[in-house]
Amino acid sequence: MSKQTYEVALMFLGIDVGGTFTDAVLANEGKIVNQAKVLTTGENILQGILKALDSVLIEQPPCSIDRVVISSTVVTNALVIGDTDEVLLAVMPGTGMDISHSFPVKPLVIEGYIDHRGRITQPMRVGHEELEGELQSKVIAAVSGKFSVRNQQNEVALKKEIAELGISKIFLGSEMSGELNFVRRTNSAYFSAAVFRKYQEFIDKIKESITSRGMTAPVHILKADGGTLPLSIALKHPVEAIFTGPAASVLGIEA
Repeated sequence: MSKQTYEVALMFLGIDVGGTFTDAVLANEGKIVNQAKVLTTGENILQGILKALDSVLIEQPPCSIDRVVISSTVVTNALVIGDTDEVLLAVMPGTGMDISHSFPVKPLVIEGYIDHRGRITQPMRVGHEELEGELQSKVIAAVSGKFSVRNQQNEVALKKEIAELGISKIFLGSEMSGELNFVRRTNSAYFSAAVFRKYQEFIDKIKESITSRGMTAPVHILKADGGTLPLSIALKHPVEAIFTGPAASVLGIEA
């Protein structure tokens, strides 16, 4: 007996918050139902988002929206102008690897090494005084070890040491990707940490604007590759929000 498939018409709301304009588009069955372009309202970004939402939802009940997809240049702009948090970047590269020009900032190199089979050949070791000296006014950290995707133990141990000094948000390189490229994982963890607080603030504004207009649809964040992430997962990988603005532009051109 063959299975039948059924097509379901879905109503999508797309919001793109740029440095100059905030765009909102309502689409049903692949066709644009309504659209709006308003000025992005700087520090009071919520005001611009709400104005765009009110324009596209003027004849559409919020309960009819099936999914909301958000794109923004907020994270990209923050990186370009340097409006980011100072990050403690702690790495465990082991021996035989020149990392002098691999990262955006000079990292704190920690003892500890996992080999390519995932075996601990050198346990993580660091002094509290050394960490305290590096932390100073920093409120966020990124930790990364070579081959940590094969075994997280050293990264987790270092995370615990940093957390005991009062840092509540720490990104691990092994949680950025399952790939073996140590430098790329480390940079992803660093940039995720650098933009996290600004990104979280932006996400909170999005949540506030969506709920204040009576929408209960799941909210996704557009990634730079054109895919999307649920809001809860997106906050664990802020680096995915970089270049979502250009991605939205490319998808719009293709459409």
